[in-house]
Amino acid sequence: MVRRMNTFSHVKRGTAIAACAAVLVGATAGAAAAEPRGHAAPHPMGSVSHHAASPFTAAAVATGPKPGTLAVSFSADRHERVRVYAGSSAKAQQHLVATAAGSARLTVTSAHGSWIRLVPSSGAPLVLTVRELGLASDPNLRDAGGYRTADGRWVAMGLVYRSAALTLTAADRKVVDGLGITGDYDLRTPSEIAAAPDVVPAGATYANLNVMGTDSAGMGSSPITTPEQMAQMMEDGERGFVTQASAKKAFATLLTSIADAKGATVYHCTAGKDRTGWASAVLLTLLGVDRATVTQDYLLSNTYFFDSPAVQAQLAAMPPAQAAIYTPAMQVRAAYLDAGFDQVAKDYGSMYAYAVKGLGLSPRTVAELRARMLKG
Repeated sequence: MVRRMNTFSHVKRGTAIAACAAVLVGATAGAAAAEPRGHAAPHPMGSVSHHAASPFTAAAVATGPKPGTLAVSFSADRHERVRVYAGSSAKAQQHLVATAAGSARLTVTSAHGSWIRLVPSSGAPLVLTVRELGLASDPNLRDAGGYRTADGRWVAMGLVYRSAALTLTAADRKVVDGLGITGDYDLRTPSEIAAAPDVVPAGATYANLNVMGTDSAGMGSSPITTPEQMAQMMEDGERGFVTQASAKKAFATLLTSIADAKGATVYHCTAGKDRTGWASAVLLTLLGVDRATVTQDYLLSNTYFFDSPAVQAQLAAMPPAQAAIYTPAMQVRAAYLDAGFDQVAKDYGSMYAYAVKGLGLSPRTVAELRARMLKG
């Protein structure tokens, strides 16, 4: 049996459960379309004619099959001639490592760095890198960009990172210190922060944006006795991210800060999956990324958090019945994210309306967010 949170309402309790479940294993784990369905966007992203369209309909960079290599894939018109360059950063000197026509899957050297610049014979180039950083102490720290929007642009990489608690080893801190992060936005409660303070990236300003609006994510007295009850609480928690005043304030500040940032931004909670997952879903949707891709990004926390050895060891140490109850809280499921989108549709009709009417963002802030983060 698991105790429910002692909070102000059923939805608030669900939001607290989402935070609390991460607290149970978050520190240990670290150590080891946009619009809601059925609603047209009231504020269109704009036509392709307003910007230089990228000819790439798909592209990705991943760790290669052998040490010292990168796997690069892209799709474009068969008449496009694509030059592939590699460098140590998005703006560093680039080295030609391959050429290809149209669509290709390539294995290239990473000797020059992991940033890949795809230069087509026509249209805008595309700069990508490996999404996940591969950190032992924070496996769920990853780039929030690298996705194509519905109007053919791409969310820039190297500007926004999403993460679990920044309880970094010395080796991993060196990696994070090199990301150019100037803003560290911590979505946790004070008690979570006290238990596992951030290792703030070098040169970054730290801010606590308490989504929960409470001091603690501790358990209360109302029991949860089945996995189904826990899953329902997770869905309720996602709705709470949309309705709670503290959540609205936190997400509004975060999005405004990203729009205004001079460097890169990192935002995180404890596990990097619930509060952080909703923040990423809102950001990507406002940028014009389609719903399926947003969900795919959300579900990656199962790979980087739930499937991690530390989390699996924690669950294995529990009695089977208890592990079964906690498992829905340790996972992310499409149904959880759907609950948040459904709440947005019910209360506001669209994600843009939620951002403006619910979060209080100005249309100018949304426009600045798009201008800063969209390329091609």
